[in-house]
Amino acid sequence: MNIQWTWQGAGAALNKQNGVDISRFGPRRSILTIENLNNNIHTGNYTCLVSNSAGNVNHTAELIVIVPPRWIVEPTDRAFAQGSDARIECKADGFPKPNVAWKKAAGDGPMDYRDLKGSAPGMRVEDGHLIVASIQKNSEGYYLCEANNGIGAGLSAVIFVSVQAPPQFEIKFRNQTARRGEPAVLQCEAKGEKPIGILWSRDGKRLDPKSDPGYTIREEILTNGVLSDLSVKRSERTDTALFTCVATNAFGSDETSINLIVQEPPEVPFGLKVLDKSGRSVQIAWSEPYNGNSPITRYYIEFKMSKSDWLTGKDRVLVPGNQVMAGVYNLRPATTYHVRLVAENEVGTSEASQSVTIITAEEAPSGPPTGIAVEPVDQHTLKLTWKPPLKEEWNGDIMGYYVGYKLASSDKPYLFETVEFSREVGKEHHLMISNLKTYTEYSVVVQAFNRIGPGPMSKEVTQHTAEGKPEQAPQDFSCTTLTSQSIRVSWNSPPLVSANGVIKGYKVIFGPASTWYDEKTKETKVTSATETILHGLKKYTNYNITILAYTSGGDGIPTVAISCHTEQDVPGPPMAVKGVVMSVDSILVSWQPPSEPNGIITQYTVYFRTTGEKESEPKPQRVPAFQTTYEMSGLQRKERYEFWVTASTGIGEGKPSKSVIVAPSSKVPAKIASFAEKVVATHKEDVKLPCQVVGVPAPEIQWKVKGSPLTQSDRLRLLPDGSLLIKEVTRKDAGIYQCKAENSFGSDAIMHTLVVQAPPQPPSIALAGTTGTAITVRLKSPTDSAPLHGLTLHYKQDFGEWETTQIAPTINEYTLEGLSCGTRYQLYATSYNGIGTGEASDILNTRTKGTKPSVPSAQKFIEVSPNSVTLHLSSWDDGGCTMLYFVVEYKQKHHTDYGTGNNVGGWTTVSNSVKPSGNYVVLDLTPATWYELRITAHNNVGFTPAEFQFATLTVTGNVIAPARNNDNDKRALLELIFPWLPEWVDYNLLLVFLAIIIIILVAIAILCVALPRRKSGPESVRLRDEGLYAQPDLRGMTLKREFRDELGYIAPPNRKLPPVPGSNYNTCDRLKRGGPGGPDEEICPYATFHLLGFREEMDPSKSAAALTLPHPPGHGHHRGGSQSAPRGTNTTRYGKGPVGTGVVSSVAGGGIVGPGGMIAPPNNVFSPEYDDPANIDEEYGYGSPRRGTAGRRSIGSMRTVPIPESPSPPPPPPPRPSDSSPSSTPSHSQNNQSTNSANDSKESNELSEAECDRDPLIKTRNSIGNPPNLSTEEMRRLLEK
Repeated sequence: MNIQWTWQGAGAALNKQNGVDISRFGPRRSILTIENLNNNIHTGNYTCLVSNSAGNVNHTAELIVIVPPRWIVEPTDRAFAQGSDARIECKADGFPKPNVAWKKAAGDGPMDYRDLKGSAPGMRVEDGHLIVASIQKNSEGYYLCEANNGIGAGLSAVIFVSVQAPPQFEIKFRNQTARRGEPAVLQCEAKGEKPIGILWSRDGKRLDPKSDPGYTIREEILTNGVLSDLSVKRSERTDTALFTCVATNAFGSDETSINLIVQEPPEVPFGLKVLDKSGRSVQIAWSEPYNGNSPITRYYIEFKMSKSDWLTGKDRVLVPGNQVMAGVYNLRPATTYHVRLVAENEVGTSEASQSVTIITAEEAPSGPPTGIAVEPVDQHTLKLTWKPPLKEEWNGDIMGYYVGYKLASSDKPYLFETVEFSREVGKEHHLMISNLKTYTEYSVVVQAFNRIGPGPMSKEVTQHTAEGKPEQAPQDFSCTTLTSQSIRVSWNSPPLVSANGVIKGYKVIFGPASTWYDEKTKETKVTSATETILHGLKKYTNYNITILAYTSGGDGIPTVAISCHTEQDVPGPPMAVKGVVMSVDSILVSWQPPSEPNGIITQYTVYFRTTGEKESEPKPQRVPAFQTTYEMSGLQRKERYEFWVTASTGIGEGKPSKSVIVAPSSKVPAKIASFAEKVVATHKEDVKLPCQVVGVPAPEIQWKVKGSPLTQSDRLRLLPDGSLLIKEVTRKDAGIYQCKAENSFGSDAIMHTLVVQAPPQPPSIALAGTTGTAITVRLKSPTDSAPLHGLTLHYKQDFGEWETTQIAPTINEYTLEGLSCGTRYQLYATSYNGIGTGEASDILNTRTKGTKPSVPSAQKFIEVSPNSVTLHLSSWDDGGCTMLYFVVEYKQKHHTDYGTGNNVGGWTTVSNSVKPSGNYVVLDLTPATWYELRITAHNNVGFTPAEFQFATLTVTGNVIAPARNNDNDKRALLELIFPWLPEWVDYNLLLVFLAIIIIILVAIAILCVALPRRKSGPESVRLRDEGLYAQPDLRGMTLKREFRDELGYIAPPNRKLPPVPGSNYNTCDRLKRGGPGGPDEEICPYATFHLLGFREEMDPSKSAAALTLPHPPGHGHHRGGSQSAPRGTNTTRYGKGPVGTGVVSSVAGGGIVGPGGMIAPPNNVFSPEYDDPANIDEEYGYGSPRRGTAGRRSIGSMRTVPIPESPSPPPPPPPRPSDSSPSSTPSHSQNNQSTNSANDSKESNELSEAECDRDPLIKTRNSIGNPPNLSTEEMRRLLEK
């Protein structure tokens, strides 16, 4: 039977294309062959179907193709962002299906792989894929993926998974503390992908170490990030801040904050105050200080007695840190304690607070001061030193001491001074007791006082003041000449009462009377005896001798100089000898007197002898003392002769002069026998300069005066003997005079030096400096021929008498002492010599320094307590002048009672002669009460009053509330009158504003009334153009003083009209000639009104000179306010009149009208600033120079110059001597005539309005019958009509 074979595969076509081959081997075998098995294609069930006609049968067999693993998706290195979900594919194929497993290296390297179980949360493997949810940095590393199906070795792949994370800080915020003054390091460690940048900021502001050297930043690169250190070199309180560290890389940023807290010990507790106190306890409170960023754990109240020190004598009270109030107990009464506070925290303790002084209940001191010692300082001062009483005897706080002193021999009570207590431990107190008598014994006591009262006095201590200079000269002073070189001097001691001490000896001062003015020629001999002999004196010389006694205090007053003349002695040799040939047998011998005559020369002896191989015996020839030449005749022609001369006095013959040898000769050349001399002559005396000439033939004599040939005159005349006579010599005649003689055989010449001594030239005086009581001047005297004997310094105060003092010629700078403080002085100097006193120097005007006392601040001056007030008098500025005394008064505030005596007006006078040294305590005051204190300080310049307000403390030492102010009452009154007044309005300003409005309204009203009356109305009340009130009764012209003062009258300054350039006539003339009213119509009125004064100027010289602008007739003008203020002067411009209380006005006749209608004589002068019409500075724009005289034509009298407050008013300029009105005042100083005359000019383009309107004024006066020349009495009678 035929068998059919059929193969069915596993879904794949059984063909050769799929590598399947079916072959038959006989009828009963069929073979299926597969080449190149493929798992995907060939795996499956294969069925073999066999059929024949009988039936069929099949057989199925499964073909499994086994395949080793192979990669479908092989894993590779991957990088993920931190926090993202990571998925890494690892897919393998094989048969059986490979098992895919993941492992992770345990370390940093690709080794030691371990299963993933427990490696990281969120990590799993799905279908061979590695999945990491929210991958973090700790998942980074090497991973192994393995595929294995048991066929072959399997597959494995190693990959590196990197987590690219932004920087991350593990700690986001932390606190860090540091101690002040120590370094601190802030660290932040950022983990993440590198590179990582780190930035630091402080309280949100970036830190830059370059700009802030207190910080340093250092970075260290770690394997997993960066570590940054911020170093604070020295931690300070200001470093307490929030520091932020920001880390940034390519994947993001993160930050961490460090709150740096700089801790330190607490600050000093403050606000320490006493709440209450008693004799044994005190309650105190304070304010909590800065705790140093660490809570205060406790306070220590430290206290000690004032005599103890804080180191060993303090006690402590512990107070919990949450309290700010505590008590201190078990104190001692009547004791001063110092209390302070210390705070403590965990870091340390604070400094101690400022101590508070607490005084328990007091009593008066029970013991006297100790260690009292008195020693002299000078002749008028004792220095007293002492120490406080024993501490246990204080019984409170010593406020000061009462020091009493008196003459030891006196029974009068002590004079007491108050001395402030010094709180310096161990310091001695002292007081200078001044203005005492010289070398006088005083007794001194001291007692301490506190707030309760004074304690007992100390024992008396006596002491003498220091020795002074003797006040009287030695008595019975006499001298006796012993020899030509010695004088005996004797005297008696001055009276003991004037010795001012123990006389230690005497000083005998002596010197030639001719040079007594020169201190260099004086000698001093000191002796303790009352007689001495002066040796080594000059022979036959008149000596001045004076003597003084001296003590340890200095030299006393010298006696008046007496004179003694030493005896004669033999003279010295003649100074020079000449021998000149006169003829073949005669020689003329001449000589000069001895330089040391040592007496009265009685004669000269001329000796001569022949010289040569055999000398002859000298032959003397006596010559009278008045003769200094001698002619030797009868001499041999060929012999040589030697001559010398001696001088003789009553004592005997002196030494010979030098000899000269001369031989007679037939040739007699011109010779001069006279000697060249220095001739000293007195001013205005006749002088003869000798020139005795010999020679044959007779020589010709020629004189030269100061190098020029002599020109004879009535004063300079040549005498027959060849001498030159000069009559009445002056300084100009001083110089060199030459006499020359000449003949055919020779010539000779001598030169005389003429010195003319005259009174000295004026010295120069200049200010070197001033103090409150002294003026120092520099003096310089011109060099002169006559020795200067001294200078006289003249000085005086303003309105005082001249005083003088003598100054030695060698002194270039001199100090006048003992002057009045703050006072003007005038000084000048004169020099004098043996001839007389020279001319005076220029006057130096100056003033000593000093002003009135200056008021100190109340804080420095006043120190209050419950029952008293201490006045620190030294806080007053004395203004450079010595304080004299204080007047102290007080009263309770708002006290309105008016008493008598020392309680006038409610003021209680404590003392009107408080000495300025130390402090002064006003006692017996009521505690917790407001007082007013009035102090008047006096010095040499004047006095300064001052008022202070103070409140005494409460009994417990606390301050009371301020006194009630009455400003609210004033405001309530204003609100009642002006209910619409806003609250912000200042009532003081409102009152000022209302006053100004009222004044302006009054001014307008007066002007409205006054201006119409200028043009109409009775002539008796009409304002005249001449600037005068032409009323019969001039008393009606003045305003009452009260009204004038209220309106604040200011008189107008004078002005001058500006010149018209290029014109020869003044402005007013031009206006009069060209005005619409014709040449005769007046268009230059000059009446002037003032808004502030409303009073017409009554001085015609003033009103006529006021600046007035031209305007049509009948129209006046006015100025608002003063034109200008005085410049650079303290002089009051206009003052009140000297008569009565009304306004003083000038009238045309030259008198001053007072309030009673009386006319003062015309003896006034211009005010130095504005009252002179010509006294205008360039600031007014006129360009005119300032002149010191009145106008050329002056109308009326000059204004009275008020006496200024300043002690130095400039002297007023005198009126011009010419072209003045009859009322002009005479010149006050002849020295001003040249200045005044220099300001005169015949033609001037600068005329004042007074000159402009002079003619109309005269016409008006003549029209009312006023004679041009009225006496004062006639003018008075005329005005009374």
